[in-house]
Formats: sequence, C-alpha cells, structure tokens
Amino acid sequence: MDRKRIDRIIEIKEKLRKDKEREVEEASVKMNAICAGIKAVDGQIDENYEKLSARSISGNDFAVVKDYLDYLDVSKSSLLCEKATMQETIDLLQQELYEYARELKMLTKLQEKINRAFKKSENRREQKLLDELALRLDDKRI
Repeated sequence: MDRKRIDRIIEIKEKLRKDKEREVEEASVKMNAICAGIKAVDGQIDENYEKLSARSISGNDFAVVKDYLDYLDVSKSSLLCEKATMQETIDLLQQELYEYARELKMLTKLQEKINRAFKKSENRREQKLLDELALRLDDKRI
C-alpha cells in the first residue's frame, strides 16, 4: 500500500472516531437529562404522597392527587423505558467506538511497518550508490 493512502485512511478513521466520541458524549448528556427527569418525577411523587398522608383531604382533592400520581407513574415508566433505550444506544456507540480504535491501532501498526520497509529500501538504495561510488574511486586510483 502507498504511504499516502495509509495516511489518508488513518485520517478518515480518526475523524470517524472523533465523530463517534461526540455522539457518545451527546448520548451521555441525554441520558443524564433522562435521569434528572426521573429524579424530578420521583420527587413529585414523594411530595404528593406526603400531601396524602399529612392531612385529611376531601374526596375531590383525593381524586385529583390520585390521578396526578397515576400520571406521574406513567411518566416515570416512560422515562425508564427511554433510559433503557438510551443505554442500549450508548452501548452500541461505545462498541462502534471501540472498533474504530482497534482499526486505528491496526492501521498505525501497518503504517509503521510500511515506513520501516520504505526506510530499509531507502538505506539499501543509498548503500548501493555509496558502493558504486567507492568502486568508481577505486577504478580511478588503479
């Protein structure tokens, strides 16, 4: 493979890896927002249960609070499902990121191997030129 091609492939893979890191970071931010939403809903549920147990309330108020608690339970289960989906997405993105890192490592090793081979051939060529120069000098001395 040509050195320039390997360099270009590495450059592209590095860009893809950075894009994946950005996607993982964005997904983590979304996951944190979902967790914060779950905590907020839990707090509201606790507050409403405290209202129910703190004082006696009328039947109408009880029905309103109970309906609101049902709504909060549905909201919480929705957020938990969303959290599970987001966790799967994060896991998938991290797996892809791992694959990109592995490919980059492999390509870097290949690049090093190509560079060593190029340097070796360059040294051979230089040695050959020096040997020819030495032979010419010996021929002129004789």
